[in-house]
Amino acid sequence: MVQVSEVHAITSAGRSQTAQLHDRTRNYLISMGIRLAAFTAAFVTHGWVRWTCVGLAFVLPVIAVIVANSGAERRTVPDSYIDERALPAAPEEPDRP
Repeated sequence: MVQVSEVHAITSAGRSQTAQLHDRTRNYLISMGIRLAAFTAAFVTHGWVRWTCVGLAFVLPVIAVIVANSGAERRTVPDSYIDERALPAAPEEPDRP
């Protein structure tokens, strides 16, 4: 009986925590920059545009915090969890001369 050992590919490794933190921080700061622009625009505009900017200035912090705290990237199901018996058999290739 042949024993097959599991091989791990480096490409399946996730990004480092430092890289993820950097990206989340950058996204949060961009969102807060947009909030600052919306808050400033609320003072210089009139009508429905003003109220849209005010609403955006209040909603963006909540969205930014949720996105920043979402944590690590979504994980995929490892191949070891796939039941190979449920998959159809691969078609056989014809013999080539």
